[in-house]
Amino acid sequence: MDGAVAALGTDCTIMRAVVVNEVDHYQLTETADPALVAPTDIVVRVTATTVCGSDLHLIAGHLPTPWGFELGHEFVGVVEQAGAAVRNLAVGDRVVAPAAPWCGTCQTCRAGQIQRCERGGIFGSGAAFGGLGGAQAERVRVPWADACVSVIPDGVSDAQALTVGDVLSTGWTGVREAVSAPGQTLVVFGAGPVGLSAIHTAALFGPRRVIAVDAIPDRLELALRLGADVTVDARDGDVVEAVRALTGGRGAEAVVDAAGVPATIGAWAGVAAIGGRVAMLGIPAGPVELPLGALQMQNVSIWTGLGDLGHMDMLLGMIAAGRLDPAPMFTETVAFDAIETAIADVAARKPGLVKPLVTVG
Repeated sequence: MDGAVAALGTDCTIMRAVVVNEVDHYQLTETADPALVAPTDIVVRVTATTVCGSDLHLIAGHLPTPWGFELGHEFVGVVEQAGAAVRNLAVGDRVVAPAAPWCGTCQTCRAGQIQRCERGGIFGSGAAFGGLGGAQAERVRVPWADACVSVIPDGVSDAQALTVGDVLSTGWTGVREAVSAPGQTLVVFGAGPVGLSAIHTAALFGPRRVIAVDAIPDRLELALRLGADVTVDARDGDVVEAVRALTGGRGAEAVVDAAGVPATIGAWAGVAAIGGRVAMLGIPAGPVELPLGALQMQNVSIWTGLGDLGHMDMLLGMIAAGRLDPAPMFTETVAFDAIETAIADVAARKPGLVKPLVTVG
C-alpha cells in the first residue's frame, strides 16, 4: 500500500476501552486512540470482542502486570489505518487478529514457535506481557499485521471468526497433539470454550469417538451439539470408571485436558490407554501433583504448551466451507456499553453462560 498511512477518515482521538486500574477494579472508560507506531502496524476498528478466563486472572492480580492497562485479547474488526509497509491488508478489510501477535522474523518465530515470539506479547495484558492495547476497546493497534492477521472470508460471521484468534486455535492444537491417528477415542476434560473448541475441531482428525467430561449439564449439552458423541457428568461418580466402561476397559488413546485442575490431572493415568497421548491445555492455578510413575507404566506421552495460532486461515476456511461452526459457544450477545456486566457475569459463572459475544459500535 502506497503512502505512510491509509485511513478511513476519522478525526477521533479518544475511544472507550475497559481499563484495569487496580486489583478487582475494571471500568469502561475513555482513553487515547491507538496510533501507528511502525510501518508494519495496522489499526483495527473493533466490531466484536469477548471475555476470557485469563482476563479474570489479570483482574485478580494472578498474572502480575502493572496496573492501568486495557483488557482483552480476542477481537474482530475492520482495518481503519495501515502502515506503509503493510502489503497483504487494505483499509476496509474485515480481519481477525491472534491473541498473541508474532513478528515472523525473530529466531523463535523462525523455529516455528510463534506463540513465544521474542518481540511479541498478549493483547490486553499490560506491560509485563508486551504492553499491547486491549481488545475490549473500540480500536486496537496490531503490530506485524502481514505476519499474523487474517482476512475474514465472505459469509463468515463476527462470532465465528472471533473464535479463531484464541479458543478455536487452542482447542485444535490440543487435538492435533493428542490424536496420533484416525480411529482413536478422544476424551476432553472441561467443556468450557477451549474444551468445546477441541471437541468441535476433533472431527478434522478422524476420531472414532469423542467423550466430553464436565460437571455442568448445559455445557455437556452444548458439547453434544458441537461434536461430542457421548458425555460424562463428573458429578455422577468415578470418571475413570465411566471412561473405561465406554472404551471396553482399554481407555482412550487421546486425552485433551482443557481444565487443568488436580482432579483431571490425577485421572490421566486411569483414563489413557497404553501408549496414549495427553495434551495439556488448561493452565493450573498453582503447583499440582503429577502421577508420573503410573503414566510411565502406561507409556503415556504428555504434551504441554500454548495454542498454535498460526493456522487461523485454515480454520476460517473450514468455517467458510461449512465444516465448522463454533458460534454456538457464544451463549449471550451483549452491547459494548454492558461489557462491565458481561465481565462480572463470567466471573460469577452465571448459569448458562459459556462465552459472551460483545458487539462494539
